[in-house]
Amino acid sequence: MGEVIQLETIRRQLAAKRGFHYWSRRFGEVFSEDTRLQDLSSATLGKLIQAGEQTTQALNELIMGVKNIDSESQPHRMDNSQKMAIMDMAIFLIDQIRFECMRRLGWIESYQTMDASLVDMIADFADWRSSGQAYTPPLAPDHPRYGEYLKEFDTDRMAFVRRLIPEAIETFQQRFLEQ
Repeated sequence: MGEVIQLETIRRQLAAKRGFHYWSRRFGEVFSEDTRLQDLSSATLGKLIQAGEQTTQALNELIMGVKNIDSESQPHRMDNSQKMAIMDMAIFLIDQIRFECMRRLGWIESYQTMDASLVDMIADFADWRSSGQAYTPPLAPDHPRYGEYLKEFDTDRMAFVRRLIPEAIETFQQRFLEQ
């Protein structure tokens, strides 16, 4: 039994090494198989919350490394199902990254994957997806717009929180990165 556990640990370590290979150079930080979003520096999180090609490339590098997809594979050479799987994982991760941004601002208290490592989020993506990928955390009671949030129908509250994302990104940049 000890060998099975050790093999799984080694697999996770190798997946992390492959996945974070480019991230270590890109962000100048050390990452491991246990790195969670809440472990990322504000500088790294600040880069990842931005929409754009740099974020897409960074997430694709991580996903392809963890999934052991040849990093030389260009998206135009992949089959459609593989492209879609990577895109779905990237969309899931960007949501979680933005929820971490909102958590650091105190706008939400927690989110579904808060205690999961990035490696595990990617490796267990199918499980996360089936358990509620679209889950959006509730707004924190001390947020200034909490009263508005409560007036929304339950089904509209997720959209309310998501509409705050652009403001959260701007506020995060000002509070944590423009010091």
